[in-house]
Amino acid sequence: MENLTTHLIQGYFMANIDYNKRIEKLQQRRFDPDLQRSLVTESFKIREIPENIKYLVESMLPIEPSYNKKTLEASERIKSHLESGLNLHFSRAYRTQGSVMTNTNIKVHSDLDLLTIIDRYYYHVPEIPSNNPYKDSDPDEDIQKLRNQSISILKTKYDEVDDSGSKCIRILNKSLNRKVDVVCCFWYNTLEFEKNWDEVFRGVYLYDFHQKVKDKTDYPFAHISSVNRKGDITRDGARKVIRLLKTLKADADTELKLTSFQLTTLVYNIENHLLYYNKGDELLLLQNAFNELKKIINDDSYRKSLKSPNNMERPFYDDETVKDLIILKSDIETLIQDCSKEIFRPYINSKIREYR
Repeated sequence: MENLTTHLIQGYFMANIDYNKRIEKLQQRRFDPDLQRSLVTESFKIREIPENIKYLVESMLPIEPSYNKKTLEASERIKSHLESGLNLHFSRAYRTQGSVMTNTNIKVHSDLDLLTIIDRYYYHVPEIPSNNPYKDSDPDEDIQKLRNQSISILKTKYDEVDDSGSKCIRILNKSLNRKVDVVCCFWYNTLEFEKNWDEVFRGVYLYDFHQKVKDKTDYPFAHISSVNRKGDITRDGARKVIRLLKTLKADADTELKLTSFQLTTLVYNIENHLLYYNKGDELLLLQNAFNELKKIINDDSYRKSLKSPNNMERPFYDDETVKDLIILKSDIETLIQDCSKEIFRPYINSKIREYR
């Protein structure tokens, strides 16, 4: 690992950021086709604010709640269509997952997963005894019927239904201009759920419809709860840094394979007091994120020990993440240096504190 990091750092140069190009990309992500304009703040239009400062501050800001509400509305419509058309011997439970649920999305038209869960029975961790195992039907047949009927129903309601994925059915709601992935799955109970009956501790068991096998467990409710709690405790500071890292990844000149899950984990492991947000603290938050990223790159043991917000995974255990982390670190360092040249000018500093 040391040789890999040393090799990468030896070939490392400070990044050059084209802020005009990046701001254009940011505006495209926030473009509202109905209004025919980008949803950026009024402060964005102030000429005296340098482009690098605009990029820093604007990238941290949330998408307006009304647009996330439309995304959730699209999932509710799909749920209604399914419930009115499904003819199965088991009931369904519906839950949503995605960055919209933690207010860390960076696009106006963000995708959302609608978990469509068989609600008659569940799987569980091996530690839970099976005193009365379910035998009334074949779960593999049940979930395939759920998916097949769902596809048939949705194709009568939507023009664009992509059922080629191994786990999800992708829907485009044209009237709301939103994409929703329908994910058919089972409940998966943990020991914590059995003790507390708190759904935060419950998981879902995903199914691979190409291989026709149960694939993996996921714990979206713990993830959503933990990220939201951290965001609230830090006065939205954690969410701001997550949005910024996602923006830097999306706009990077080199394609980065880091996932939103990994970037969220990176921020989640920063101590709360380093993420507390007060007006004008954007550069301080970025510096603290840079310090965490440097530690993750340089300390192999620390990187491998980092747990995800759901406390079930170690997203940075693979050494392959390091080369992309170094590229991200380079962009952050450049952004810090560029913004530092401007941010201590009295006029610019005052405008940042007024930024809306």
